[in-house]
Amino acid sequence: MRRLPLPAVAVGVLLLAACSGQRDASGTPTPTPTSSPSTAAPSSPATSAPESTLTSTIRVTVTNSTVTRTATAPAGTVAPPPATEEPEPQAGACPYLPVEDVELINGQRSGPTMVTAVKPYPICDFYRSDGGWQARIRIIEAATPRAARAAVDQHVPVDDSAPAGQPPGWTGGSMTTPDGIAGNDEVRSVYAVSKGRTAIVAESNQDQTIKGRQMVVEVVGNLGL
Repeated sequence: MRRLPLPAVAVGVLLLAACSGQRDASGTPTPTPTSSPSTAAPSSPATSAPESTLTSTIRVTVTNSTVTRTATAPAGTVAPPPATEEPEPQAGACPYLPVEDVELINGQRSGPTMVTAVKPYPICDFYRSDGGWQARIRIIEAATPRAARAAVDQHVPVDDSAPAGQPPGWTGGSMTTPDGIAGNDEVRSVYAVSKGRTAIVAESNQDQTIKGRQMVVEVVGNLGL
């Protein structure tokens, strides 16, 4: 028998192996499975629910007159602290702002002072020697810093007021009110600021907001707030 050269035998073995493929236990060739890339359905963009709104009713008490303001704000907006039942004002001395300081700040002789006993500090209304209203200051203790800022915005709306930053660490706004405010047409300027959970609002019958600012600075210093 004729012998093939060794290189030719090797080539034949390789060709035979390539043509045979894999076989199962019965000897039948098993086709090699092919995989096709999977096609994922495109994800639809998430749709967000329309923003809801929260309507809150705020009660503001000014010099024995109660005014109702209704405001609509986006959901999640913090409302100022709700108004509480206030007793009738009584004549007396303001425990955190001496009448002499108000005379110097407002530039008018003072008459009686009326004190409304609310907590944490009473509301103080100062009157002129002729009996007319002169100034008011109140301190609001809110549940959260955001609620304190909302109380400031209630008295000096952001869109209508100038930024305020005195005393240091306190922020808010100031504005003139030439036509007065609901319940007291003698109010000519308002200065309101907050720090932490405390807000202070000062109103004056003078057109200059510096009057309210000076009153707030005095109160913060006197109480160590």
